[in-house]
Amino acid sequence: MAKQTDNKIMSVPEQIFDQFLKELGEQKIPEEVIVRLRKTLVDNGQISVDALKTALFLSDSTNV
Repeated sequence: MAKQTDNKIMSVPEQIFDQFLKELGEQKIPEEVIVRLRKTLVDNGQISVDALKTALFLSDSTNV
């Protein structure tokens, strides 16, 4: 079943990214990295090398 957020059915890529981010949390990846990745992949829908590099390697004070 698709997870519903704000009465919106998540698309398949969103479901996959959401599961991926949950798995990262279980692997002791720093929370700030997961938050930046969630913002990049799920909230902003950005899937590019530059967007992912920004999410992974910049400090928490930088907006993605």
